[in-house]
Amino acid sequence: MRNKEFSILYVDDEESNLRIFKDTYRRSYNIFTASSAKEGQEILKHHKIDLILSDQRMPGMSGVEFLKYALENYPEPNRILITAYSDIQAIEDAINQARVLQYVHKPWEEGQLLSIMENALRIYCLEQENKEQKQELMFARQKAEESNQLITRFLHNMSHEIRTPMNAIMGFSQLQLSEDITEAERKTFVHIVKDNATQLLGIIDDILEISRLETNQIKAIKTQVCLNTLFDELYFQFEERSKKQRIPLQITKELSDAESYIFTDEYKLLKILDNLLDNAFNFIQSGHVELGYVIKGKRIEIYVNDTGFGIQKEYQELIFNRFSRGEKIHSEGHSLIGGLGLGLSIARENAELIGGSIKLISERNVGSSFIISLPFHIEQEINILKKEKAENKEKYKVLVVEDEDTNAFFLKILINAINDKITVRHAKNGLEAVEICKADSEIDFVLMDIKMPVMDGYEAIKVIKNLKPELPVIAQTAFASADDNSKIILAGFDDVITKPINKIRLNHLISKYLE
Repeated sequence: MRNKEFSILYVDDEESNLRIFKDTYRRSYNIFTASSAKEGQEILKHHKIDLILSDQRMPGMSGVEFLKYALENYPEPNRILITAYSDIQAIEDAINQARVLQYVHKPWEEGQLLSIMENALRIYCLEQENKEQKQELMFARQKAEESNQLITRFLHNMSHEIRTPMNAIMGFSQLQLSEDITEAERKTFVHIVKDNATQLLGIIDDILEISRLETNQIKAIKTQVCLNTLFDELYFQFEERSKKQRIPLQITKELSDAESYIFTDEYKLLKILDNLLDNAFNFIQSGHVELGYVIKGKRIEIYVNDTGFGIQKEYQELIFNRFSRGEKIHSEGHSLIGGLGLGLSIARENAELIGGSIKLISERNVGSSFIISLPFHIEQEINILKKEKAENKEKYKVLVVEDEDTNAFFLKILINAINDKITVRHAKNGLEAVEICKADSEIDFVLMDIKMPVMDGYEAIKVIKNLKPELPVIAQTAFASADDNSKIILAGFDDVITKPINKIRLNHLISKYLE
């Protein structure tokens, strides 16, 4: 094992021996020599030495004493004692006290000593590799223990986060059955049940999302998305929360609607911004939250700013880790914030899936800014969809395709509450929907379930779009994953709304496709 990277120290009080040793082995190794143990100690102090050889008989400090010193202070290099045949006691001491790897009798032979040194350095390398492997193993074990602790904490959090809204849902649902409560109390209880059901649904969505990301089951399906429309939808979604917390939500748009089309996965971008806005409202007591975007060359930067607690610099990367909950990171002094610690991790992984990145700029007690950078193609690269606006009609006709009568009745009430100009027709399966679309030329909008008897939504959309390609058909489904949404859009549906139906989202879709 000859390598100039290895450094060898040879200690001997005879200058001739030092000179011969250096001349003999300097082409193979980096050689240090010392004429006394004291000089050898100084070399060890200032240089990394991989192998130590020492003569036994030296004035002041013997070879055994020097090698014992080396063992106690620099234990990694192997040690070799060079001694006369008569120094049997010295050899025993070297083995017992200095733990020498080997001893060599004077006068040493060049080839023999070279072989001994090569063997010593080979053992040294193996020991170093073993040490590194032990350190890697310890590090891996530590990371595994940390991961187990995170998962354990996550499971405890999940149990708490699920039981809390479920307790409220069950408790206030039972209270509504009481005959002793007033109408005002009943309405309050209904709102509490609704809020907790929404919270529970968000928790379930996050758990399903992170499991799909973990197993690489999610793929990006990119379409042309009007960013301004997406921002309007988010504003309506967070409007009630903004008013409740008395924290204004500001929307900043740099482009007109026709100019604000980007080529991306709408569902994933919506999920990212939903998580960032939720995070902003979680960690703010006063000030405002802002959602906006700016164009920078061939990229668009979408930002969510808040005037909240801010995040300490050392935690700014940690918050994107899975299961990192924000109360410890944002501020130990503030009340605990619920959640599973998945939101920002989901946001980053989805940003990467759609070809973007996410970064954080934050200052304690000033606020935070999350910035998503995405490709922004010029007009020649994207065929911007420009739909002709239909003439305003006094009456609209919507076909609800739903096999569950209760769900159909609920949708009819919801649609009429949104727009009283709408007449609602009902089909119980996809085959009935096809027949109605064939017979009724006045159908303006179809809201179709996916899972139905006789003919499901996937079969029905093919027939309906073949008959009436311009008729807007929206899927309403309990399948809520990103892959499900992508599959639905690829099947030919114009949009998706997930169950339980959100009135604000439904209002947005009706306005988007009927006006």
